[in-house]
Amino acid sequence: MKLEFLHQNITRLLSERNAFWAVIGFLALSNIILGVCILSKSARTILVPPHVTKTMWVEGGEVSKEYMEEMGLHMSKLLLDVSPTSFPYNHEILLKYATPEAHGVLKKQLIKDGEQYTKLQLSTHFKPSQITANTQTLEVEVKGTLTSYVAGKQVRDSQETLILKFIHRGSGILLESVSGGNPHAS
Repeated sequence: MKLEFLHQNITRLLSERNAFWAVIGFLALSNIILGVCILSKSARTILVPPHVTKTMWVEGGEVSKEYMEEMGLHMSKLLLDVSPTSFPYNHEILLKYATPEAHGVLKKQLIKDGEQYTKLQLSTHFKPSQITANTQTLEVEVKGTLTSYVAGKQVRDSQETLILKFIHRGSGILLESVSGGNPHAS
């Protein structure tokens, strides 16, 4: 009787042990699968500008069209909505968004533009009317009216198109080049 009782206990303990090993194996496998899923998923960075009107995001190598439009609008204002007293600050802010490779070229052009603003006592006000972002090429085209003032007097309204080329770096985009939008071209 004792022998039968011991045999039943040993059988029950072995089946419990096997059940525990099955549970441990299942948990280990599920942890490995979760780890692989977490490591293979790219992080989505939620960007919050000062004035939020649209949802913007950067995920892996992709950037939302809305984020590019907002960056294009912001950059165009920094470049074209300036006066002799505001251009140094605007240009300093703009250069913070430039790629290291483009920083020198942009800074040289901005210094040249700043000298023109000071020499002519030129102020410009830019009113964007159309923003087109291409998420594949990371280019933003900003069209609008540029009003120029010399010594406080309005001298010209012109339609300008500014093309901003960005490059994806880390959790955002950086300015690579600027073309168009020359406020002192005659």
